[in-house]
Amino acid sequence: MSKSPSLEQVIEVASAMMARVEAQAYSDERFSELTLRQILYLTRIIEGGGLTPGALADSLGVTPPTVTGVVGGLVSRGYVERTKDTTDRRVVHLVATKKAQAFDRLHHEIHRRMAAVMAGNLSEKECAQLARLLDKALSGLSSE
Repeated sequence: MSKSPSLEQVIEVASAMMARVEAQAYSDERFSELTLRQILYLTRIIEGGGLTPGALADSLGVTPPTVTGVVGGLVSRGYVERTKDTTDRRVVHLVATKKAQAFDRLHHEIHRRMAAVMAGNLSEKECAQLARLLDKALSGLSSE
């Protein structure tokens, strides 16, 4: 009788699998110029729909100067545009470009493929149970 793997072992295997799939997908020459940090920032900008640099910094738990540097790289590569607020010209919003939207579609496809691989050996009921358990386990991470 084989011993069941520990949660830590399962997380290690899942992390390695996700890293391989993402690395393969991001080897697409259109997006190979992005660093992991830039991907994290870009994803947050896309989700935020016009965040200010300060709001982006708050959501990531970093300082505004850190955001300025990373966003500068995203702007120069054509993923993000800085736009002035229509009511207060002193306020700048970070807006995802069409190039960023193309990246976002790829990013979601990667996650869909990973979910399909993970679900491959599970019944529909087991998939739903796994989703509930992972959601419950990860709910504490968003407050850190």
